[in-house]
Amino acid sequence: MSLARAVKGAVFGSVAGLERTLRPGSRSTDLSTVQNFLLLQYPLALGTAVHATPLIPALREAVPGCRIAVAASGLALEVFRNNPGVDYLLATPSPLKDFRGAIRSLRAQIPFGGESFAALMTRGNERTLVSTAAFLSGAAIRIGFTEVPQLYQTALTFDPERSLIDNNLRIVEALGHPFRHCEPQMFPGAADEAWADQTLRSSGVREGQMVAVFVTQTSVTQRKSWRAERFQATANFLIAEYGAHILFVGTAAEAQAIETLRLGVANPAATTSVAGGTTLLQLAALLGRCRVGLTLDTGPLHIGRTVKLPMVIVAPAWSPVIEWLPVGDARYRILKNADMPDCPPDYIIDEVSVDEVKAELSSLIKAYPQT
Repeated sequence: MSLARAVKGAVFGSVAGLERTLRPGSRSTDLSTVQNFLLLQYPLALGTAVHATPLIPALREAVPGCRIAVAASGLALEVFRNNPGVDYLLATPSPLKDFRGAIRSLRAQIPFGGESFAALMTRGNERTLVSTAAFLSGAAIRIGFTEVPQLYQTALTFDPERSLIDNNLRIVEALGHPFRHCEPQMFPGAADEAWADQTLRSSGVREGQMVAVFVTQTSVTQRKSWRAERFQATANFLIAEYGAHILFVGTAAEAQAIETLRLGVANPAATTSVAGGTTLLQLAALLGRCRVGLTLDTGPLHIGRTVKLPMVIVAPAWSPVIEWLPVGDARYRILKNADMPDCPPDYIIDEVSVDEVKAELSSLIKAYPQT
């Protein structure tokens, strides 16, 4: 243990001891009786926020009549927007960027009156500042993943034998309730759905025409790629074989690379790029109108999962499939043909061939006809 970690542990241990003195019953509460929950969501990655959403239906099932508030900022705020299982969506600054502002905003918006509540922390939100915000929010009960276990009634550690989703759902178990696996959820609004319809119409998509979405870029923090000419060959196949329109999605930072790739397709007029031009809920609405997807292991993949989009996933050889990817569901075909202990620099997934991808896309198109 480093000196800094030891000092931090001692400081937070003293704080926890003081809390036990001032709140003598805070550590003896029967967690199965808790009815009010505050879920803190300040992750740095889109997939982390999406993989926290199954906790909402799981809590609803385990604790009928409970009240759920989600405090969030940035991308997490949009991921949880319109969620019918969330009673209160609290927009706050991120404690990682404005700690004092986050605490002021949290304490001003806590919706439970004088009733006790539990602060819940899913994986990816365990940073010290976020955990401290949970403590200072007024929550006498704190459960979940954290770097400062001294402040928590139940501090969870990641189980590599379970998916990220099921690790998060262990919070329900820690509350004293059984849980079942729940899939990620997002809820585009009527305006998002109308925008998606108009975008496809303006792109020249005909009534009943198949739309296939391509996710060709990944974040710079976990760079992995499949060669542009392989995406282009697959797009050419879908256009020629199925009369498909190819929809490219991504961020504004990825737009130029996507445009270069798109223009290399044999018939660019049969393609559209909306990179950098959508909100997350608009993207979810668009993906919900697609027949099939081809994607790398990155953020939009997880949004596609929320709308049950059949997808072929070109997976990196170094990443454990069980952690992030939808294992055991025929709607998702995971192509991972090698195993490496670490991610090499500038890693290209050459072990996955175009023929394999084409075969799995054809299988999905047959298995999930357009309705």
